[in-house]
Amino acid sequence: MEKPKAITKVLLLEDDPTISLLYSGLLQKHGMEVTSFAKIKSALDYLAENHLHTEKIVITDLQLPDGNGLEFVQEIRKINKHIPIVVITSTEDPKLIIEVMKEHVQEYIIKPVIPNELISRIKYQLSNKENDYEYSEYEREKIISLEKLLDWYAYKNSRIKKGDLNFQEMHKNLFYGLRTSLAQGAGFGVITQLIDLIKAMPKAEGGGVILDADILSILEENAVYSKKVLDRFIEIEDVIFDRIEFQLVSPFAIFNKILRLKDELKPILALRDQTLLVPEYKFKDFGSQKILLNKSFIRKVIYELLLNAMRFSQSSSKIYAILNLDSDGIYLSIVNSLEDEQFIKNGIPNENLDLLFEPFFRLNKNIYDKHGSLDFGIGLSFVKQTIIRFGGSISAFNLIDHTGDVKETKVEFKIFLPYSSSEK
Repeated sequence: MEKPKAITKVLLLEDDPTISLLYSGLLQKHGMEVTSFAKIKSALDYLAENHLHTEKIVITDLQLPDGNGLEFVQEIRKINKHIPIVVITSTEDPKLIIEVMKEHVQEYIIKPVIPNELISRIKYQLSNKENDYEYSEYEREKIISLEKLLDWYAYKNSRIKKGDLNFQEMHKNLFYGLRTSLAQGAGFGVITQLIDLIKAMPKAEGGGVILDADILSILEENAVYSKKVLDRFIEIEDVIFDRIEFQLVSPFAIFNKILRLKDELKPILALRDQTLLVPEYKFKDFGSQKILLNKSFIRKVIYELLLNAMRFSQSSSKIYAILNLDSDGIYLSIVNSLEDEQFIKNGIPNENLDLLFEPFFRLNKNIYDKHGSLDFGIGLSFVKQTIIRFGGSISAFNLIDHTGDVKETKVEFKIFLPYSSSEK
């Protein structure tokens, strides 16, 4: 006789009875058993008695009539450090979000909730093993570093909801976020320290300062680096505010750009003995179909993705740039292995795949190396904004490569660019 399948038990804390019934009905349709509460006190009493011995996942709101959902999350973590927690709320307060994320919340969903998305996220969390939720101090520091990113989220979402985007306010918010980020890395931070050092130097006759040659060299190097950061933001502005011209470009021309970049990037690939592979594609089926974009900016996009792949791939690994066509447009995939030990086995956590494209987000600590990248979490943001401006889309995925003797987790950045409607 077949053993009956175990029922997944869910603890739900939601004060709105209509929403609570909606979530409960949705979860029950997917074979889950829901224990629901409308107040924190009753939920805490249940925790004290039950200790989550039977539940597999917790879903909670943050804004509740008798307290803050953060308190509930903190109590859960006292008795169970690994059970996945899904927070569903209408609040966009960055400080509260940061506090909740410090408690290792797996999912944070802003209302209104799309039912299929909620089920998808719950099923993903249930598919993980307990040891996937082990928490380290490094991860805690990484979560805290998201504060400026969440400031940006709050601003961006409020502007979208209001239907306006004030130029000056956007810059104020954007550069406020940069203030802390840039000061911690090379470039701006080094320059400010050097200026303080120069001020303390002995004065020359006439009140001037005689600079040491080494200090002047460091100052010049970091000034160049800082200018690159500012230039990148100018490029992002050009994209956002429609300051770039468009040309009709054939897929074959894009393929040729990739080949030219392959030769140009040889010195950087050699730094870690990496190989860039560009599979040959037959273009006889393209005909007259073309993509509407800016030639210079599509080159910058491809360059940024390849540079990103080189920085985060293992030494002596292979990186792939694959171009394919569809009836509606072309797909460009950049595929690379992962060097960081925390991602080698299971890839980048799903909740971080979309965050990769947001300003200031980094999976790793600062990397200021010979690759010459900016490393302030703005490269992939530039890529996404540019691709969207071209009418396309970009997504990041984890892949399992079975081609070798041992299966390997890799990450794929996939771009879709549609054919120009006038050229179909």
